[in-house]
Amino acid sequence: MDSALVDRPRRPPLVDVALAVAFTVAALAITTAIGNDDREQQNLDAFGIALVVVAGASLAWRRVSPVIVLIVSTIALSIYALVDYQGGPVYLAPMIAVYTMASRDGRRRAIPYAIGAAAALFAGAFVHTLENGTFVTHLLYLGWVVGAVLVGDAVHNRREYLIGLEERARHLEETREEEARRRVAEERLRIARDLHDVVAHSLASINIQSGAGLHVINRHPDQASDALAAIKHASKEALDELRATLDMLRDDGEAPRAPTPGLGDLAMLTSGAERAGIPVDVSVSGPVRHLPPAVELTAYRIIQESLTNVMRHAGPAHACVSITYAPAAVDIEVVDDGTGSARVRTANGHGIRGMRERAAIVGGRVEAGPRADGGYRVRAHLPSESSR
Repeated sequence: MDSALVDRPRRPPLVDVALAVAFTVAALAITTAIGNDDREQQNLDAFGIALVVVAGASLAWRRVSPVIVLIVSTIALSIYALVDYQGGPVYLAPMIAVYTMASRDGRRRAIPYAIGAAAALFAGAFVHTLENGTFVTHLLYLGWVVGAVLVGDAVHNRREYLIGLEERARHLEETREEEARRRVAEERLRIARDLHDVVAHSLASINIQSGAGLHVINRHPDQASDALAAIKHASKEALDELRATLDMLRDDGEAPRAPTPGLGDLAMLTSGAERAGIPVDVSVSGPVRHLPPAVELTAYRIIQESLTNVMRHAGPAHACVSITYAPAAVDIEVVDDGTGSARVRTANGHGIRGMRERAAIVGGRVEAGPRADGGYRVRAHLPSESSR
């Protein structure tokens, strides 16, 4: 932001009014006190006092319009020098205006005005300079002009530096808050996916087993007992995974954390599906190897959600899980020959979307849809360049 447009008052501040009054009184007092040792120069009269008052009083507007103050004080002092009144501190008035301009707008804006003011004062005193040899004195005055520009520019640069630091700090704070919000949103999404995967799979199995148990409890109590045992097993798995998730959320550094599941735990998934009445065939091709933990967990969750959808929507079905280890990726395919509605699988719930989100996190992709010859297919391609 341009500092020339910041905090510019519309009327003279009291401190500047006080400065103008003090400067004018001091200039008149000092000029009168030092007297006139040079007989060729004019003593202060009413006109000279009026010029001093105009130059000094204009400083009250130095922060409102420093250019106008510089012009007014320069004109007054050019006439003052042309009449050849005696010297004094009144010549500092344009210097104050130059300093104010440089401190607010920088030296590039102040230098042309400073050169113009110095040239005008030289022109006013040119004749007298030739007569009384005070040329060196006016060169000293030029040095004061340069000094006013440099000091004002230093103040300007310091102010710009501080404004930059404040802006950078504000930007960093906003960025930090935005990053915190983004992390919270990502964490909430991850927790939602984990809870969905854990709860949906277990509850789908429990639902199927409880329905089967109710159907056979009167005619085949032994089969109902098997269903109850399967329900107990599925509920225990769900509780274990929920407990591990909650322990991770507490994040107090003391709660033990269960290892994240991976492709080595597929037997647990397939046995749960088979207890729910869904036979599952698993085939593995390619050189089996350890994958990065994130890829292992993603692959496990995709297969888990796919089998959950088979249990919930496919009806009587058979499922096949294929895992192919490629040199830089792992490909997963889960197909079933069920007769359930593919539209329900795709449109309702968050399972398919959750699988795609998980795959995208590790740089992979998921395709899901009904097969032409019936049933449903889920395909996942997960890169594994960092596998070991």
